[in-house]
Amino acid sequence: MPTPPFFTALCQAFRRAHLFAVLLLIPLTTLADSSLQLSSDKKPAEVADCLKQGIRQLKIPDDYVRRDSKADGTETIRLLNPVSGNTSLQVDVQPDGEHSRLQVDQNGIPLTPPWLRLIKRCAS
Repeated sequence: MPTPPFFTALCQAFRRAHLFAVLLLIPLTTLADSSLQLSSDKKPAEVADCLKQGIRQLKIPDDYVRRDSKADGTETIRLLNPVSGNTSLQVDVQPDGEHSRLQVDQNGIPLTPPWLRLIKRCAS
């Protein structure tokens, strides 16, 4: 038995509304729980060295980790997929006088307890 035209149109309208709602909510949910900010008494390079060493202890291959240093003293540690180039976790360590500020961006990936412990240990 064929589907009535009004039902087909209703289903299409519902799909469009649902897709629109999902697209609107994605940025809000990722912004709500996708980052962590910490302060540190250490210099950015010292924090980045600690993170890099901790990542090696977690047995993550070097080609999945990227470290960038900027002229202003900012250090960035990224976990990335070497094939796609997508970043799953990024830690920016910015100078703040004699101290530093850490900005952890999760990019939609949950921050597991071992990662959180590593980041907090390196910041303290």
